[in-house]
Amino acid sequence: MKWIFLKLAFFYPRVYAFLCYYRKRAKRKEFENKVLFFYPKEKDSRRIKEIIKGIFELRGVRKVMRYLIPLMDSQYIQRFVEVEGLDHLDEALKEKRGILLMAGHIGVPHLAFNALRVMGYETILLSGVTPKTPKYPKIRYYDTPDKTIFTHDLSLSEIYKKRILETLRSGKMIYYDGDAGEGRKKERVPFLGREMDFPTGMLHLAHQANAIVIPFIHLYRRGKIRLIFKEPIDGHWKEGVGEYKRIVTGFARLLESYILTYPEQYLGIYGPTVVSYYYRSYQKDTVPFGGG
Repeated sequence: MKWIFLKLAFFYPRVYAFLCYYRKRAKRKEFENKVLFFYPKEKDSRRIKEIIKGIFELRGVRKVMRYLIPLMDSQYIQRFVEVEGLDHLDEALKEKRGILLMAGHIGVPHLAFNALRVMGYETILLSGVTPKTPKYPKIRYYDTPDKTIFTHDLSLSEIYKKRILETLRSGKMIYYDGDAGEGRKKERVPFLGREMDFPTGMLHLAHQANAIVIPFIHLYRRGKIRLIFKEPIDGHWKEGVGEYKRIVTGFARLLESYILTYPEQYLGIYGPTVVSYYYRSYQKDTVPFGGG
């Protein structure tokens, strides 16, 4: 019964993508504009159509992901999850320094870090979303306080910063979206052919905790999840705060390489990201005076 549901769940996003492409014309146009903005050299209309449909498909996956996550088990991992570079994570865990998984809003993040949890890797999520209490946790997943550090309330910043430090110093692992747009202190680095501001607040806390920073890329394609771990990039914090720019630049370059290969995995993302902020700022600057 579970496998029948999974097949239907993976089939739904493709149907959703097909219908949305032809019925949600305003949203389709929005995505087309974004594709042409970030990929100005892309002239193949068939390729653009393929990217837009891919964006809609990922949005369809996100609509069913909360029902998929409670079904994850070892069989699910064996059948639907492909892992690369896990040795980088295993070696880092042996140091017991605490790990910052530096990821991005590519693919379907919730499926990725929950697959990691099912694989036996305790993972604490750093989230700016307002927490919700799941009414039926066995059927529908929501981030819970025991496995999540919520940063939505700025008045509680000292509390969550303390928890971040305690988590890392105890040798545990935190999942963090390195392309999140929020943050007071940032580094401007090349990204998608432009200069964008990446936050460094979390790196500051990782530095204080002497944690290991591991780039983590995750992709979703037709029901399959691909988890990719890269070598640590913290440099043992030898240069102190001087490492922040290097780390952010390296991470941005890595994330960019996957976005250029799989644009549909990124350009339809929800939430405030570095790219979303940049794109909105560009739109605002290019609206003619008096324009609505």
